[in-house]
Amino acid sequence: MKKLAVLLPTYNASLYLKSSIDSLLQQTFTDFDIYVYDDCSTDTTEEIIRSFNHSRIFYRKNVSNVGIAKTLNKGLEELLFQYEYIARMDADDWCFPERFEKQLQLLDRNVQTVVCGTQGYWLKDMELNPQKGWIYPIDPLYIKYYLLFAATFGHSSIILRSQSFIDFNLKYDETIVTCEDWDLWVRISKIGEMVNLPDFLMKYRILENSNHRSPEKIKKHLEERSKIISNYWMDLGQNITEQEIFVLYFGGEENSRKSFFFKIRKLIVAFNIIYFNANKSLSSNDSKDFSYLLARKMLNYWKRSGASRFDPMVWFLIIKEVQFRKKIKLIKSIIR
Repeated sequence: MKKLAVLLPTYNASLYLKSSIDSLLQQTFTDFDIYVYDDCSTDTTEEIIRSFNHSRIFYRKNVSNVGIAKTLNKGLEELLFQYEYIARMDADDWCFPERFEKQLQLLDRNVQTVVCGTQGYWLKDMELNPQKGWIYPIDPLYIKYYLLFAATFGHSSIILRSQSFIDFNLKYDETIVTCEDWDLWVRISKIGEMVNLPDFLMKYRILENSNHRSPEKIKKHLEERSKIISNYWMDLGQNITEQEIFVLYFGGEENSRKSFFFKIRKLIVAFNIIYFNANKSLSSNDSKDFSYLLARKMLNYWKRSGASRFDPMVWFLIIKEVQFRKKIKLIKSIIR
């Protein structure tokens, strides 16, 4: 098998495509091929790809627009049996030269690792070079629990191990429109390890019309996220419906005080259980971060629910029943 293929889907991203491919061609690790899967673009995408005239760049064009998940699956179907690893890259993102070298060093050393991602900067201006950015979890154990709240990887940053995808028949769920990656990570978490490097090796371009940010897809995105999260809670032994997840994670005001108390108590019970299970294996720092994350999610629901922040019954319930956060820290978080 060859070492590495880059799976790069694109749709009408000609403004950014050349910069993205240029960053790939500047990698310190050079033994890879680039496969551009064009989802029937109507801009100058094909002309840009042809202009490279590069022996390691291969162009595929869908006969019709089929969406990101199906396009990615077409790439996996072609590449999994030819390459040991497959790297993802989006047409509007950019990677630092050491990206592939550092990721492959980790993957070659750790055969149990199925997916390796990196840290990255989320930018509207790609010319910027920030000194710090949002940090994804690094440890595979913490990643398994963090997936209850976030996709946990920059999709464009990952490299996957082909043999694991072949062995477990892994692919993207084509019924998911806006967060096909999150669903895939949850399924992978059940069969192998996933890690993020601590290194910032990506720049992700923030676009208001991206797949999950466009106004017409926001509701669909939150509904899909709710279904994925609900199913994952079920896998971990907690029955929280997708309708409840939608309200607890993303929704607005509750219809009644009774409904609020029922839901926040259910959330606290689930958080207590998951924290107890996670705390057995997490490092001290990850355990503290997870405790803070759980408290923040609970308090965000309280804030969005419309329930008074000065209601003594809410204070009593939270302080009495929360076990995933020390009381003093919990009170300080409520006061803020």
